[in-house]
Amino acid sequence: MQEGALRKVLLIQAIEETDRTGEVLPLAERMEATRAVLGTSPPPVETQAEAPLSSATEWFLARRADVLLQSLRTRSPGIDHVLAVAGGVTSLDRGMLVLAFVAGMTLSLLDGGHGINLFAPPLVALIAWNLLIYIVLLARTRAERKGHKPDTSWFGSFYARWVRNRIDRLLGHSTRFNAPLAPGLRRFAGDWWEIAQPLFRVRARRLLHLAAALTAVGLVAGYCIRGLVLRFPAGWESNSFVGPQSAHALLVLLYGPASVVTGIGIASAETIAALRWSAPSIGGGDASAWIYLIAVTAGLYIVLPRLVAALLSTIRLWRLSRRLPLPAGLSAYVRTLFAGARDGPA
Repeated sequence: MQEGALRKVLLIQAIEETDRTGEVLPLAERMEATRAVLGTSPPPVETQAEAPLSSATEWFLARRADVLLQSLRTRSPGIDHVLAVAGGVTSLDRGMLVLAFVAGMTLSLLDGGHGINLFAPPLVALIAWNLLIYIVLLARTRAERKGHKPDTSWFGSFYARWVRNRIDRLLGHSTRFNAPLAPGLRRFAGDWWEIAQPLFRVRARRLLHLAAALTAVGLVAGYCIRGLVLRFPAGWESNSFVGPQSAHALLVLLYGPASVVTGIGIASAETIAALRWSAPSIGGGDASAWIYLIAVTAGLYIVLPRLVAALLSTIRLWRLSRRLPLPAGLSAYVRTLFAGARDGPA
């Protein structure tokens, strides 16, 4: 059953099985919804508890849940918010992405006080970190293809707990304003949290990829503001280990792929020597070409791979959400509904 449909079905099931007297969902409305969805067709007979539900039965459950949710919304308008939070729509996603962009802009200030450092130490640090993450992800992917159980990352566990805590806070709110609904929501939170663990892991992984990409975008934005708007010069500081020739070789190594893509050539050793800072306010040159090289380098090594990884995570998330495993108690719930439709109201 698809993720969105299963969430609704589990919510209605939890409410019905904890609200035996019909205080939240009147018993007559439940029976009416069952018969309205079944129409003139007789209810199927589900004989085997272990047998998977048929597509017709899954459709019946999803359609019936939609009908009952329409009635439930008039009494509990916040029920859609509970479903959205259970699906992973929380402030954590938005907050992390904004924080990642701001962190990237802040990192652009750490490359020296004179202006734009040609070697862009924050960019080098981000590239090194991301390359390490790529190696870890490739090793984990190979292990999963060999049949090893996927590891649960700390952030995946944190993300799942965050969603659960958000639902629990909503439960506390509903207890104050709609006490009869609280047991059903609490039961739904537990059932859904157990089933949705794979979804939470993939969502967390995608969020990390997007955050990493936005960190690089924020870094580039910070360099653009400093170099293209505020007109900070670009330069470098030499020492006993790095001279003009060595600096040229290192810059070719760092910006070579970006130079090929953009057509912007790396300055010669003589030109690089002229960009050396000899005092806090002496030396350096126009930063425009270097900013473009920094931007394209960040795009090639960080933004593009991370967006591809986020896309792959989205595809995996879509596949998982298309067919989630059904909880064991759902078959018994279906048999109860069909038995009630055949026998009529008690």
